Amino acid sequence: MKTDVLVLGGGIMGLAAAYNIGKAGDLEVVVLDRYGVGNELCSSNDVNRVFRYSYGNDQLYTRMAVESLRLWREIEQESKQELLVQAGLLLLNGDDRNANAFNDASHKTLSRMGLGAERLSKNDLNRRFPQFRANEAFFDPHGAVILASKALTTLKSLAAARGVKFLKGQAQKIILDGLPTVETDNLGSVEFRKVIVTTGPWTSSLLRPRLTPMKPTRQQLVYLKPWTGLDEYRPGKCPIFFTDNHYGLPAAGIDAVKMSAKDSPEVVDPEIVNRTVDDEQIVSCRQAARKFVPGIADGEVVRSKVCVYDMTENSDFVLDKDPEHANTVFGYGFSGHGFKFAPLIGRLLAQLTLESKPSFDLERFTIDPGRRRKPMLGAHLGKGE
Repeated sequence: MKTDVLVLGGGIMGLAAAYNIGKAGDLEVVVLDRYGVGNELCSSNDVNRVFRYSYGNDQLYTRMAVESLRLWREIEQESKQELLVQAGLLLLNGDDRNANAFNDASHKTLSRMGLGAERLSKNDLNRRFPQFRANEAFFDPHGAVILASKALTTLKSLAAARGVKFLKGQAQKIILDGLPTVETDNLGSVEFRKVIVTTGPWTSSLLRPRLTPMKPTRQQLVYLKPWTGLDEYRPGKCPIFFTDNHYGLPAAGIDAVKMSAKDSPEVVDPEIVNRTVDDEQIVSCRQAARKFVPGIADGEVVRSKVCVYDMTENSDFVLDKDPEHANTVFGYGFSGHGFKFAPLIGRLLAQLTLESKPSFDLERFTIDPGRRRKPMLGAHLGKGE
């Protein structure tokens, strides 16, 4: 089998890349995914995900979010599907100094960039969002809930309409010496002119030595149905929220409020990861809710889910060509905060593949570990400045 562009991984990044290449011309594009597009093991497949402008002092990610929102709206217009539900983002100050510093820095950055943000006193918070408890908070009006599963199916449909083909199979090895091919478990060898690797937590097996490594981590998600009812916890009345160590989304796409820890330090093997949420994680979410959002603290757990993130050491993405093989493009290390940027990342991966000048400077996202930023408290966690 032969194709012009082979995309490995049918998650949101692979779909976005295929969609953009499909828009660019008459190249044959094939997406290969081990479990099929939109499968439950896909780290980007969930009911909903966070969109935000707030990234502490990090203006690059904020500028990327601004452009991503524009591209999301274009996709919505083309597909005639609502994919982002406006909700706002509420940054609640608590006991964690790093989280508070992130909140303050986000407010200053958005204000400095003319993007609008508000500082809320305790009285302001009680009046605007009486479901929440904090002595001080900040409000990012650009926060939105991405309907993640719907976004996956929508991008697949748009890509298919542009001639992109989809195959089910596992990429086991990329052969770049001689005839470029990918060896698969069930389709034999697939020849390509260009290959884009967006296999998320499974990327490590396809990386050559001396490239930026990736570690898979286990992220546990809990969905709580408020005992007081859902009316006060839907977008419009309830924003997305960040607390000291947790984040949450209002009831959009599901009749429950989603909560999870910001950090996910548990490194796992994606082949054998425990896919059942720990009781301790549910307790932790309830404790955080009791302090900041008491109305959901004792709510029924109506759903739980384990995702596997692909983390880089500094939580910046990798968006780059293999330095020794220009026909191989990598997109990985999205570290739990990449979904919101999917339309932009798809365009950037397409530009790298098609030898066009990327629309953003990608030096920060180099695959060369010697040129990457040193690890620090990252704004992807809602901590640090």
